Parts: sequence; structure tokens; C-alpha cells
Amino acid sequence: MKNPSCAEYLYSGREQAASIIILSMNVRRLAVSWLPAILWMGFIFYLSAQSRPLEKTPPPPVTVLAHLGEYALLAVLLLWAQLSHGCWRGRVGVGLALSFAIAVLYAASDEYHQGFVPGREASWVDLGVDAAGAAAAMIVMWRWGLAPLGLRVRYQRKVFPAGPKREGP
Repeated sequence: MKNPSCAEYLYSGREQAASIIILSMNVRRLAVSWLPAILWMGFIFYLSAQSRPLEKTPPPPVTVLAHLGEYALLAVLLLWAQLSHGCWRGRVGVGLALSFAIAVLYAASDEYHQGFVPGREASWVDLGVDAAGAAAAMIVMWRWGLAPLGLRVRYQRKVFPAGPKREGP
């Protein structure tokens, strides 16, 4: 076997160092893109773990708007996390559907969790309102595009081959 030259040895070391740096950048990018959605999920869990802190229940329009808003924001954050990380390039519809599905599944688990909290109860109506909030957010994102998220749809330019060269006159 041939011993590697000094240049070959150093090049292989740089390649490994570069792959480690790229991996750490990808992990950081993944964490930054998903962290807002995960924190918002934690905040929703914290709110649903509280027994009624107020003596009086807020009026129904306030609770409906709260449910709509919190799950609309969750769906948008989930969509932003997927698209900012580079998932579903060119297939935004898949990201919209997946964000909606994750938000609704989280709403179902949240309602199940509320069934065990003293002073709270699980409600199918709340689950429906949560799903409506997530659906409304995804419809808005689909109709208005992704500009509210700060993301642009990148169009691929097609490069046509050059025509045949003409000889001079």
C-alpha cells in the first residue's frame, strides 16, 4: 500500500472538519427554525395545565377567539419551520397539509390532557374551533402566498442550450 502524501493527509482532515462545521450549521438551522413552534406548543401546554385561575369564565366569543388564534399561530409556526428548513421545496401544499395535521393532532392531545386537569374539561367543540383556526391560517397562507412568512417562492430558470454557431459571411 502506498503511504498518503502530506497534501492528501491534510486534505482529508480539512474535509472532515468541513463536514463537522456543515453538520453543526445544519443542526443550528434546524433548531432555530423549529424552536418558535416548540416554544409555542409548550406555552399552549402550560395554559391548558392551569385550572381555572379566574373566578368567572370568560365569555364564549373571547374563548373562541383565543382558541382560533393560538392554533392559527401554531399552524403558521409549523409551516414556517418546515419551509425555512428547506422541506417540501416546490410542494408547498404538502407543507400546508402537514402543518394543519400536526396542529390538529396537537389540539387533540391538548384536549385529552385538559380532561385530567382539575377544573377543566375536554371538549369536542374546542377541538373543532382549534382545527378551524389552523385551517383558516393555512387557507390564508395558501391564498396570499408565503410573503407574510418572509419566504419567497423561488422560480427555477430554465437554461436553453445555445443555438448552432454561425460562420461569418
